[in-house]
Amino acid sequence: MTTIDLTHAEAVADEPVTGLPLALPDPGTGTAEIADDVEAELTEMNASADALRKEGLISTADLEKKKAEVERTRKLFRELSPEDRQAIVRRRRELGRQILDRELAGAAVVSVALKLNHTRLRPLFEQWWPYMNRMSLNLQRFGQATFSRSELTTIESFMERELAKLEDYVDEQLRVASAYRQQREQEMRAKDDVVFEPSVTRPAVDIEVQAYSRFAVRALQVLIKFDQAMNQFDFMVWNGIRDMTDVNEEVSRFLRKFQPLGLRSYTTHLKLMTTVRNV
Repeated sequence: MTTIDLTHAEAVADEPVTGLPLALPDPGTGTAEIADDVEAELTEMNASADALRKEGLISTADLEKKKAEVERTRKLFRELSPEDRQAIVRRRRELGRQILDRELAGAAVVSVALKLNHTRLRPLFEQWWPYMNRMSLNLQRFGQATFSRSELTTIESFMERELAKLEDYVDEQLRVASAYRQQREQEMRAKDDVVFEPSVTRPAVDIEVQAYSRFAVRALQVLIKFDQAMNQFDFMVWNGIRDMTDVNEEVSRFLRKFQPLGLRSYTTHLKLMTTVRNV
């Protein structure tokens, strides 16, 4: 890995490819779902601006400026071609992989062995987690210099709330899938049915990553646990217990649930970069 200075760690790797300040979802996501995700983020940005003005933390002129930015972003998004949207996603994943290959001088890290069996989780990891990881460090270092106190509190509360919801969700998914698989397997063996035990011989992701915060490690654990739940889904599909269509719906639901946290982490990362580059 290349070692670079902590204060300028992202200046060479994290340039957005267009003026669009919002990230775009996984290329596997449907057009309607993409529109819903982006619209939800824009609506939340508007609501946050209104709340800050109500509390007297920004002026009316600042409020109008923020709302104009939201409308400009909405217009840009609607005018993007499908090809442009895909290009943004590919570029963000490419930059995410570059970030993974860099070490930060002076940063206290925890090395995590990451193994994800399933290909559908690889794009989710590559296009969100590297930015989540770097954002979590820079939010500690430069958060107060980038955001007002109210904005910083709102961002930190959102991150914690969304991550906690994801942790609860994947814990339940893994628990239910494991219990159901065990029950049905016992029933099949009791009837002397043929039981297939599939395994993944070539994982989609098998690397060691450096995490910069507890937040980043927790986000990795969410991905790892859902990958384990997908192992149970594999067993059930192979043995005719569940249909692949049902499994696809479960996976798509998880991808949609992960989206708000990844999106807000990415946009926060971009805003923090303005401060990082000026240090």
